[in-house]
Amino acid sequence: MSILGIEAPLWSETVTNMREVEYLAFPRLAAVAERAWSAAERRAWDEFSLRLGAQAPRWSALGVNFYRSPLVEWQR
Repeated sequence: MSILGIEAPLWSETVTNMREVEYLAFPRLAAVAERAWSAAERRAWDEFSLRLGAQAPRWSALGVNFYRSPLVEWQR
């Protein structure tokens, strides 16, 4: 049996609390969802990074501790 899909392991040996989990998981979860749900021909970093940057206000309002990659223009 073969299963097609995507996986995003999070190594948690050194994680001690939820804030650390969030920092490792965000924005990774959004990127994994983009990769899994978007057709290959529709994937473009420039477009994705804009959509990803637009999530910052939402995640901040929810108190999510996320990694602000310098490769993304994060909205305030």
